[in-house]
Amino acid sequence: VLPSVGDTFRGLGELLGSADFYVALGWTPLRTLVGFVISLALSLALALPAAFLKPVEKLLSPLVVIARAVPTMSIILLCLLWVSNRILPVVVSVFIVFPVLYTTILNAVVGVDKKLAEMSRVYKVPAARRAAKLYLPLSMPAILSGVQSTLGLMVKLIIAGEVMSGTARSIGQAMNLAHQYLETDVVLAYTLAAIALSALLEGAVALVKRLTLRWRYA
Repeated sequence: VLPSVGDTFRGLGELLGSADFYVALGWTPLRTLVGFVISLALSLALALPAAFLKPVEKLLSPLVVIARAVPTMSIILLCLLWVSNRILPVVVSVFIVFPVLYTTILNAVVGVDKKLAEMSRVYKVPAARRAAKLYLPLSMPAILSGVQSTLGLMVKLIIAGEVMSGTARSIGQAMNLAHQYLETDVVLAYTLAAIALSALLEGAVALVKRLTLRWRYA
């Protein structure tokens, strides 16, 4: 039975008075940030060499295509067999988000104006200065846009992984238990909390993006 709006917010109010809610609300964002940092670090470590070295890009291209093509449920089910429940949500999210971020960063760096890049090489601008004054300012807006869009995806993947694996102290586990006991209002209340978490993270990146654009054109 679908609960009313009042029942949903009443359920959310009850959750706000529960210690378990804050435990779950602490661990799920932490897993989200850990997974995102790993994905971003891995993407940067591979996309930057690929942007400047064609053999590296050709070597990684089929691997990234395969990673993007693997169904999410296949990854989750395989991880249930091979990975501890405690880290399964992070592993799943990294596997799915990495190729998205890798492609975003690669396209952003490769998309830097070729004439400006060539001019910097002709005038023998040091590599560190080129990175700081040319590639970073010109590619950062596109990278941040990709980061902003993938954070919402990361939250969904983390919670999906928590539901499937029964990860303790998580929004996903709490939603799964509420579903088993037919507490639809609690499921919707946790859904509102997940939406708020996603909006908060994306809003933080949007703020960083605005500050970056202001610095770029200052």
